[in-house]
Amino acid sequence: MKKSCLLLGLALVPLSGCPACPPSTHPYNSLLWNRANALADNGKTDAGPWFEWWYYKIILPDTGETFYFLYGAVNPWDTANADPASQAYVGFGSFADGVTINQKFPVADFQASYDQTDVSIAGQRATRWGIAGHVFDNAADASWNIDIETRWDFNAMGWALFVPELTNIYWYPAQAAALFSGTIVCNGKTHTFKNLPGYQDRNWGRNFPDWWAWITANHFEGHPGTALAAGGGRPTLLNLFEPVEGLAIGLLHDGVEYNWRPNDGDLQRFTIDFGTWRLQSVNHQGYMIEIQATAPCDSFMDIVFMAPQNILFHDFETLTGALTLRLYKLQGPQYRLLETLHSDFAGIEYGSATATAMDCHEADTKVLYDSFPTHGVAPALQ
Repeated sequence: MKKSCLLLGLALVPLSGCPACPPSTHPYNSLLWNRANALADNGKTDAGPWFEWWYYKIILPDTGETFYFLYGAVNPWDTANADPASQAYVGFGSFADGVTINQKFPVADFQASYDQTDVSIAGQRATRWGIAGHVFDNAADASWNIDIETRWDFNAMGWALFVPELTNIYWYPAQAAALFSGTIVCNGKTHTFKNLPGYQDRNWGRNFPDWWAWITANHFEGHPGTALAAGGGRPTLLNLFEPVEGLAIGLLHDGVEYNWRPNDGDLQRFTIDFGTWRLQSVNHQGYMIEIQATAPCDSFMDIVFMAPQNILFHDFETLTGALTLRLYKLQGPQYRLLETLHSDFAGIEYGSATATAMDCHEADTKVLYDSFPTHGVAPALQ
């Protein structure tokens, strides 16, 4: 029965991309491992530590249910699985059901294209135009077949995206806003939907950062075209030092893209108390953004990733956080409020190798970063 469900899903997903659609214009949403050697056709293989994954999420606003899907590989060169960290994997999570499945496969089962978003793991497929899969364990069984229409891709890292080996981890929200249509089956319950808000991003690199935070939303009350993507942490630069920490932020609102990036020198401060994220940033165009996102401890699920160094990295994530966003514009000596936005379907996350569920219950606020001077140009967080 499990096999037949899998074959049905794969028969519906566009396996060769989208034959009727133009070629992909998102090269950083395709395979990045060993790309330089492959393009040079020099016969060399990058056998250093490497991870690469494609992450998707969807919101069903009418029911409040949210799901994530994950395709990835650690050490894609290690087809013999000689390193204990090496693996391919397909993951699934249903937050309402408290179900998370991370099914491992041999590295040899992982295939991906350098030319377009086209990932195959043991016959399960992810392309820019759709995803399909089937995973199970002793407690749960899930399958999905989803078509995807991209609405907004955001270059979160700006110029840094185009510098190979600048940092140990890269992040690219290739479909920061998208429409998902299809079917999800979790433990026998079927969800069918059309043109609902979805999201997809990418991570790749040599190893994981000391910590990672993520805030996204693409279902704002009264603003169906608005989307937010923010993510970052403490990366290692040039494999030597950690001079910068912070979150890259992108906002699409009323057809206009706004961005705030630490590597552009944009001022930023934030506090993270696990269940509460507060973030404030000012860019060079005179725009300021303030974000506050909260969620109860029991809404988080622990999504575990294996680092190439054989270290488990724990991402505590929810997709039903309450988020309030305020956008300001500097006019003269003061900031004028342009918009206040709210979402009850925010994705918020904090991760590190040492994070535990108990961190959410700690009362003390952890001020991880504060780059504003004492007499900063923006009002302090309240």
